[in-house]
Amino acid sequence: MFGCIGRIGCFLVIAVVAAVGWFTHDLWYPKLRARLGGAPVVAVTASAKWEPLTAEGSARARLAVGRLSTKNGPVYVDVAAGDLAAYALDQALRDLSRDSTGAEALARDDHLFVRATVNVADLADAKALGPLTSMIGGKQEITVRGRLEVVSPGHAQFKVDQIALKELQLPEALIEQIVGRIRTKDRTAATPKNAIPVHVPMELADVRIAKGHVVLYKSVP
Repeated sequence: MFGCIGRIGCFLVIAVVAAVGWFTHDLWYPKLRARLGGAPVVAVTASAKWEPLTAEGSARARLAVGRLSTKNGPVYVDVAAGDLAAYALDQALRDLSRDSTGAEALARDDHLFVRATVNVADLADAKALGPLTSMIGGKQEITVRGRLEVVSPGHAQFKVDQIALKELQLPEALIEQIVGRIRTKDRTAATPKNAIPVHVPMELADVRIAKGHVVLYKSVP
């Protein structure tokens, strides 16, 4: 009888500890991940607005960028994050996964975020993914964070500094391998391993992101 009571008491203690651990995991889980070598995934606030990547959005961005090419056109244009991503990165998403669906983008701080549902097996070969293929298989949501930079007239690159599958941030080496599979025909020796080449009009000089807006600046002689 006392043994049974003891077992019940132990069970209650374990249940209480588990409950406390669950409700306080926001305090100790990030520290545990840091000690294990995993950097925290940068969270996107609930107030941030995800915008779908659409053909119509791509056309809007193309028209906006085209205005920079006109002789008396504006010095800068403001475009939506979803429109810019559809214009500049839609093909990259297709290269990333043949069945990518539900692509969305948002601009936050000085980064452009793009997310979509992809087939994990399309990201890299099974050997590179290692245990991820069994832990997170099938179609999963992937979030890519980076900066769009103009490197020379007519040429830009989307430098990826974070890729996350669900809440799992991928290591730098795997990011470089995944990015390396995208737009391979446009890559040169000078293209960083974590950068996706992007063709842009000659007149585009700079891309800046601030307060949720993407502003494209014209090259002024």
